[in-house]
Amino acid sequence: MARIAEALTQTFKSFSPDGLADRLFGDSLEDWWQDYAQELAGSAYSNPVQSAFFITTFAAMGHMAKVDGRIQESEISLANSVMGHFNLHADHKRLAIRLFNEGKESDFNLESVLGRFNKSCQHRVSVLHAFIEIQLKLAFVDAELNSKEKNLLARMCKRLDIPKSVYQRIERRVASGQLGNAAPVQPTKPMGLADACTVLGVSRWTSKQDIKLAYRRLMSQHHPDKLLARNSSKQEVEQATEKVQQIKCAYEMICKIKKFR
Repeated sequence: MARIAEALTQTFKSFSPDGLADRLFGDSLEDWWQDYAQELAGSAYSNPVQSAFFITTFAAMGHMAKVDGRIQESEISLANSVMGHFNLHADHKRLAIRLFNEGKESDFNLESVLGRFNKSCQHRVSVLHAFIEIQLKLAFVDAELNSKEKNLLARMCKRLDIPKSVYQRIERRVASGQLGNAAPVQPTKPMGLADACTVLGVSRWTSKQDIKLAYRRLMSQHHPDKLLARNSSKQEVEQATEKVQQIKCAYEMICKIKKFR
């Protein structure tokens, strides 16, 4: 086991295949993305949302680890731990390492990859939150966030449309050690029409006008500003913020599927 761990450590540090930049940026983002998605075909990460989570998580971890100039042993250990939680077999572990090393390249186009990830998630906020949770765990591996890590996390949240209040809640949980040794949250299936209808309390046959009314009623009912006016607790406000985001995602999904304007 010690030899395996040492080999993985050396791989993380030294992997730099010829033509890496040409491969990543010579091809379009979609070609690069599909190459990885195809390698995940037939695995537990063959679902488009699952594969998007896998690809982006490990590439972003490499970017996060290198953002302050050098990769520490503790960061490599955390990356290995995440792979262990995912129960990756040898081929997929090599794939994760490859993504990590591509992500740490100075010209890695993280913004584009995050945009592709956000699009692939199809409104599944739990997937985005799980991603940020893992990046925070890596950033906190040395017990504190430096300015470069903070800036990178802020960029990630902005690109993924994660509200500041939600990010702060996840950050507090990671910083306080409440996550312990628990496995990172696994992303769930994308929101479909049935899920969206359940959130809004409507059916797939409900009229456009009634769907709009249901949306407006729920937004008014759960809006965080109303809780703030009643001096509600910070936790209640954060929960309301998440609920509002879920309602918005559900409404946008129904509008997209039913072609509402």
